[in-house]
Amino acid sequence: MKTISKILISAALIAGLGACKKFDDLQDNPNKPSQSPPDLILTGILIDLRESPWDQSQRENQFWVSNFDYYARQNYNWGAASTRFGVLRNIQKMEEEANRLGGDENKPYLIIAKLLKAWCYYDMTMKFGDVPMSEAMKSGEDNFTPKYDAQKAVFRQCLALLETANSEMHAYITSARRGNFKGDFMMGGKPERWQKLINSARLRVLITLSKHADDADLKVKATFAAILSDLAKNPIMTGNGDNYEVVYNGSIQENRYPTGPYNSGFDRGRNNMGATYLDTLTAYRDPRTFVVAEPVDTAKDNNIPGFETRFSSYKGGRTGDRISDLAAQNSAKVLSYGNTVRYWQSGSGEPCIQLGYPETCFTIAEAIVRGWVPGDAGSWYKKGIEASFAFYGLDANTLNTWYAATAKAQFKGNNNEGLKQILIQKYLAFFMNSGRQAYYQYRRTGIPAFDIGPSNANGGRIPKRWLYPQAEYQTNNEQVKAALQRQFGGTDDINGEMWLIK
Repeated sequence: MKTISKILISAALIAGLGACKKFDDLQDNPNKPSQSPPDLILTGILIDLRESPWDQSQRENQFWVSNFDYYARQNYNWGAASTRFGVLRNIQKMEEEANRLGGDENKPYLIIAKLLKAWCYYDMTMKFGDVPMSEAMKSGEDNFTPKYDAQKAVFRQCLALLETANSEMHAYITSARRGNFKGDFMMGGKPERWQKLINSARLRVLITLSKHADDADLKVKATFAAILSDLAKNPIMTGNGDNYEVVYNGSIQENRYPTGPYNSGFDRGRNNMGATYLDTLTAYRDPRTFVVAEPVDTAKDNNIPGFETRFSSYKGGRTGDRISDLAAQNSAKVLSYGNTVRYWQSGSGEPCIQLGYPETCFTIAEAIVRGWVPGDAGSWYKKGIEASFAFYGLDANTLNTWYAATAKAQFKGNNNEGLKQILIQKYLAFFMNSGRQAYYQYRRTGIPAFDIGPSNANGGRIPKRWLYPQAEYQTNNEQVKAALQRQFGGTDDINGEMWLIK
């Protein structure tokens, strides 16, 4: 009996070992793929990184205001913002899959990954200050509590990623005749367009560092000059056709313009054009006014002759006014709405630029005025305005006629007044585009002056950052507290001055 029992026990143990092995094999779900082509992953990444028009960030830019307090706020009493680590995990997976498959056709995904990583870390450091970077995304090495890199170190790493991406893309393009790669609905899978984006992104990052242009480690001026001195190796955007932008399609529900006819009754009447933006346009007697906005209803109702082209017929709401006051002004029909035909008639709307040629022109003009590079700042300034006009369907003749007749708009030279003109026009070109770049410019330069009034719940101040997400305190408490101590004396404060703007 004992022998039989031993045999049975041994048999059970062997069967159990076999069962364990089979159990391990069953961890792979045959109905759920464990691998994915990098082009499919890229599509998802680009969707996740899209910045949208007509959202809360555009109120923060003071492009529009709400007159209905149930759905919106503009009190500048900010809380936490989101990170990009979820997207970074997908970028990491795209690299793994591209390396797994190998081959020349998968190289673009590895190169673009560097740009997209820099894009994510730039986005996070602009929101918060210090963020994990050098030790981030290393859970595979059992590092679940990465240190926070100082903001200067984050910028250095972003610039290094972009420089490498440019060098690798240049080598990839020049080594052979290249076709388009898959999965890219933004740039059509064209390597040449991506290289231009990489270098225009470098210029964006460098101009962001204007307060630290003389830092010996960052080499801001030298890098900016090096890019422009060899455009064959460092091509930049040369027209609106190079814009990195989301093109909407009204026939596809998942890719409809955010406003459109389906939202007209919901949000058109509850929002007005912002005075910081619209009143600047009218002060310049700018023809873009008539494309983006509608005359106030009192002008329509009174049928004033030629009211559609009278700049006095257009008026924005002040961001600093209480929403109740804005509601009263709206009821009195003295505030402009966005242009119904352009923004609410079609589900296709207009493209939403993420980084575009107008911005690149104004960035170069600013660098010239600051003395970083030689060149004609006035020419780049006018190119930027022309590109913005073209985005709204206004031709060069319209631009030249307006420019010749508007002394206020004519470039005043390489001085503080000329610099202010460049920054004003850059702000105008950012309208409903480029995420929070308009706010970041204000934070860096103070131009244009943002409106502050009784609706402000932040002590009459525009915040300078967002709070770290609560998840950071729950999963990486020691490191986030060390970062706060290093930057802001231990307080997670929306008014804290990050290194970038000191």
